[in-house]
Amino acid sequence: MKTQEVKKNKSTKNRFSLVAYIKETIAELKRVTWSTKTELLKNTGIVLATIISFTILVWALDTLLSGALALIIK
Repeated sequence: MKTQEVKKNKSTKNRFSLVAYIKETIAELKRVTWSTKTELLKNTGIVLATIISFTILVWALDTLLSGALALIIK
């Protein structure tokens, strides 16, 4: 008898409820601490600088290795 009750409890816990999901999402978003405009601009600048730096690094390595390969093939 208990095994049937446990199975029923497990199946009700695993059911998806859209209403519960939306309520939990709204509650979670109320607890979020959002960045200030200054922090956002600073972090965006850091990301852009990192992307530009790595782009230049990859370009330089590609150019260097392409030149070396051209010399080897010649």
